[in-house]
Amino acid sequence: MASPPITSTSALVIIDLQNEFLDSKGNFPISDEIRPSLLANLTSLIPRFRESDGHIIWVQAIYENRDTEPEVMAAKDKGDGIVGNNTWLVAATHVFSVPCCEDKTWGSKIYPEVLALSVKEDVVVFKQGYSAYWNDNKGLSTAFKDKGITDAYFCGVASGTCVLATIIDTVQHGEVIVHAVPDCMGWRRANTHVEAVRRFEELGVDVITSDQI
Repeated sequence: MASPPITSTSALVIIDLQNEFLDSKGNFPISDEIRPSLLANLTSLIPRFRESDGHIIWVQAIYENRDTEPEVMAAKDKGDGIVGNNTWLVAATHVFSVPCCEDKTWGSKIYPEVLALSVKEDVVVFKQGYSAYWNDNKGLSTAFKDKGITDAYFCGVASGTCVLATIIDTVQHGEVIVHAVPDCMGWRRANTHVEAVRRFEELGVDVITSDQI
């Protein structure tokens, strides 16, 4: 599938580029191996996307500090895969003894180097689960509708959890054509990224690199 040119009906959806994941002092930092290229590619892509009249949507995780799984998550079987099956991923949220992206904490804030690339016209969507649609969250759908988006390009962290979960849900909602940009995604373990890309392809989304946009 050939990717269409970026226009005013295109959106770059940037997921969870927060201190908790991008800063090495965060509770769940991405691999040092991927951080430099992720930041370099985003620093190039975001301004280019905006210059072509595309919209930027920042998705920001705000998680409760849970020690038990919510009912919707507990009802799903994770399966044996390294990142969990698709049904489980879209039902999942952060449940662990170590908190992650709690509201009004340093970890929940957008990483400064990335925040510098934002402008006031950008859209911000908050989420409480791995998927931006978790718990019937309509923030992303509303952003797509309000901006007249037909094509959405997904990037961010982590590729095998929140990015994958949001892409799965976006495909299921059928509101936009979905594109995945793996070289603008971060991960904690390389094998989860490999699996995420395989899932993107399995879902039939357009998988491209940032220099193809």
